[in-house]
Amino acid sequence: MYQLQDSVLVVKGIGTNLQKSLQDYQIENILDLLLYLPLRYEDRSAITTIAEIKKLSVEKTQIQKSSENQKVKTNFVTTKARVVKWNEYRKGRLLISRASIADESDQINCIWFNNKFLKNKIIVGQEYFFSGNLKEGNLMQATVEKISDDHENIHTGRLVPIYSQLADFKQGSLRRILAEIISKLHQSGELEQVFKDLHFPSSIDHIITARERLALEEILYFMQISAQNKREHQKKNSRFQLSSTIKNQIPKLPFELTTSQQKAIQEILIDLQNKVPMNRLLVGDVGSGKTIVAAIPASLMVNAGQNVCLIVPTKILAKQHYQNLAKLFKNINFTLLDSQSKLEKIEQGTFYIGTHALLNQLNKIKPSLVIYDEQQRFGVKHRQLEEYLEQKKDYPHLLSMTATPIPRTLMLSIFSHLEMSYLDQMPNSRKMATTWLIPQFKKQKALEWLTKELLNTTTHKKQALIVCPFINPSSYKAMENVSAVKESFEFINQELKQIYQKLKIDKKYQLKIGVLHSKLTKLEQLKIIQEVYDQKIQILISTPMIEVGVDLPNADIMIIQSAERFGLSSLHQLRGRVGRQGQDSYCLLFSSVNSAQNQDNNLRLKQFCQEKDGLKLAQIDLENRGAGDILGYQQSGLNNLVFASWTNSQIIKQAQEKLKKEPNYQSFLTDYLQKQNSAQIIESIGN
Repeated sequence: MYQLQDSVLVVKGIGTNLQKSLQDYQIENILDLLLYLPLRYEDRSAITTIAEIKKLSVEKTQIQKSSENQKVKTNFVTTKARVVKWNEYRKGRLLISRASIADESDQINCIWFNNKFLKNKIIVGQEYFFSGNLKEGNLMQATVEKISDDHENIHTGRLVPIYSQLADFKQGSLRRILAEIISKLHQSGELEQVFKDLHFPSSIDHIITARERLALEEILYFMQISAQNKREHQKKNSRFQLSSTIKNQIPKLPFELTTSQQKAIQEILIDLQNKVPMNRLLVGDVGSGKTIVAAIPASLMVNAGQNVCLIVPTKILAKQHYQNLAKLFKNINFTLLDSQSKLEKIEQGTFYIGTHALLNQLNKIKPSLVIYDEQQRFGVKHRQLEEYLEQKKDYPHLLSMTATPIPRTLMLSIFSHLEMSYLDQMPNSRKMATTWLIPQFKKQKALEWLTKELLNTTTHKKQALIVCPFINPSSYKAMENVSAVKESFEFINQELKQIYQKLKIDKKYQLKIGVLHSKLTKLEQLKIIQEVYDQKIQILISTPMIEVGVDLPNADIMIIQSAERFGLSSLHQLRGRVGRQGQDSYCLLFSSVNSAQNQDNNLRLKQFCQEKDGLKLAQIDLENRGAGDILGYQQSGLNNLVFASWTNSQIIKQAQEKLKKEPNYQSFLTDYLQKQNSAQIIESIGN
């Protein structure tokens, strides 16, 4: 019998060489191997006669995803038949194997290419399961499995697991080893059934139930870690407490704050008066005004003679925050720091702004407040402030900000060690961009409209952002149509020349195009951004690096190339880059796939065009994927979950109820999750 914590070496078929290979995948014990879950499943469970197979329509033999679960592929042809005839021959370098198989109803041919092992596997007169794809009346590349009474078939005649490449395992070998482990697992009842349903399910419903069980275990684990962190945090002392009269000193701003912004500021100010250091997460949709909410309490700390650090993910964003905040808070001393800056002298009462390099200066600066902007973009180590503090007696207050759409139910449950502030209103002047999905045949007309809009400067000088998934065109066939920055630059330049001729635009009025991507040097990136800021560039073509890290207040139009390649949250983040000063703005989605061939993608993008709320978009994404696709569901932002989804409120509710009944419940995934580092979100988001 196998124990979950046994080394993989005890498994029949795994030697020392395979063990070393598995370590590269962080697979060391039986549980690790059992949690190497199928990438998808192939439904080969419908066993039909050969006569029935020959009557199938073309539609019934087209491999497609199941409507019940996007991880299951259907329409495989499976039959039980004996081998009547077998031969193989070569055509150039191609090895072709052919078999005639028959049952009581009829006969059909099977064809395989370059499968040299078949001749040792197939015996004329023997009965097998054959399962494959029907093409031109032949069964192509069929999986062959011997019919046996003493064990369950695992390769055909059922829902068959398909795995991504693991070490040197072939698909069949991996299935056999997993079947061997599950059959001899020293875990009776429910847990044994969970693993069986994950790898060898008898129905699609069983897959969903088993994967939801893993999600539940993960959420339970996070909740317990969160409660433990809260207890530890309560023992700490803050470095500085603001006076209770400080709320009367809030500076006046040239714009009006929303009610939710005012509420969040007051919540932060109350925290800053406590002896226990603040540990708060500020959640707000794109454009909800998180930065100013954080900056107002920070300015009061600075006025009280304390140092404050604002840490952002990119040098570009650091510079932009520095420029924008210095204009609003003219009586405050600001210092911009990056990896090249040398901190010669510490001056008390300073607002320091910089990238993660600022963390290495914390011991010198001794801030009383640390703010993380877009905290999910930082590595775990960068969020653990203790590693950068010499003395552990007094701690700075900590405020983290995120635009990741997280439901309140989840925030109050999983993040119980954090206090929460939620910005659920948009500033009065802020409108989300009007969004359109542009058909391929209207792409040129859209570019002509774009040109006219940018040339029309009756109200203000307009700018456009064009985002592409890649820098260079992909060499992979599956992605050869996905838009790339350099390719788009050439295409748009050519199109603009034709548009200028058509509209008779003089050369001196023609638009200037800039390109921004990660392969440019930092100096080149800063130069491009500055030219966009100075409005010398009207069209910026970029990779998704502008999703977080570039704030361009004058941008009016966003074009997203190959929009089907982005998740809804990323699309929403990109859309939020335009119209940031309250001006009318537009977002155009271009797809690199034919909408008629991919109706699901088309529907998803149309839903995005109609919905402007980030939280609702996250829920739509969950509904589109379905509960059965819970494994591996990731969102932009807090995306380190292994099995669960940040938006699955049903799982969260189940976890809450279970912990009420069993407060000391120990998840069987504890060791696994610790090793996978998924718990680091909770451990460090506010430590």
